[in-house]
Amino acid sequence: MKVMARTIMKAIPGKMAELVELEKKHMAIANRVLGIPGKCYRPLSGGGDTMNTIVVEGEFDSLAAFEAHPQKMGADPEMQALMPKYEGVIESMEVEFYMPVP
Repeated sequence: MKVMARTIMKAIPGKMAELVELEKKHMAIANRVLGIPGKCYRPLSGGGDTMNTIVVEGEFDSLAAFEAHPQKMGADPEMQALMPKYEGVIESMEVEFYMPVP
């Protein structure tokens, strides 16, 4: 059963451009390591924190495949170098899971 993981990240004010650049690199690594071409979105409108938000979506063949992905990504040297950089740009993050409607 396919699973879509949707990650919602809020950037620290003034750090949105850095978060977007980090996420572009993260998605390129995920595509190379996992074969997952992620999609990244920014809001078109809204006020306050809304404009400091990005949404990233990735589709996995199963929940087990999603659960295995941190180990695979964490083993990649490029990803190891990238992860600490997120600490200075992310205010909050949450992950949601969706499954197809039959």
